Amino acid sequence: MVVNSVVAPPLNYTHTANSADGKLGKEDFLQLLVLQLQMQDPLEPVKNDDFIAQLAQFNSLEQLVNLNTTMEDFNKLQTLTSSSALLGKEVEAQDDSGATVEGIVKEVQFDSLGVVVSVDTGSETVEVPVGNIIKVR
Repeated sequence: MVVNSVVAPPLNYTHTANSADGKLGKEDFLQLLVLQLQMQDPLEPVKNDDFIAQLAQFNSLEQLVNLNTTMEDFNKLQTLTSSSALLGKEVEAQDDSGATVEGIVKEVQFDSLGVVVSVDTGSETVEVPVGNIIKVR
């Protein structure tokens, strides 16, 4: 009986950063799981218990990612809501250049920097991140 040589399939997994911070995500985990199934030894396949445990880990990872996204959205809304209490108040804050700005808060908004307040200094309106507020009067 002639036995042909067994050759492993080529590895075709390449990591591509799915997120801005370059961390592994759920797509990477799923690709690794599929690759593991393709590369398993046919004489000693992955046990059902191990496979189910990995699927449970994948499900947990997905739920944690969803929970994290929800909590980030909630935090943004909470910050915006609490910052709205500054409307009409006199504040002292630092602008982007580090200079002190004093004036009345006329508007609270959310942009790429996070929650930003518009401070009317009397001569101009300056937008300042809420984290740069030093004093509220």
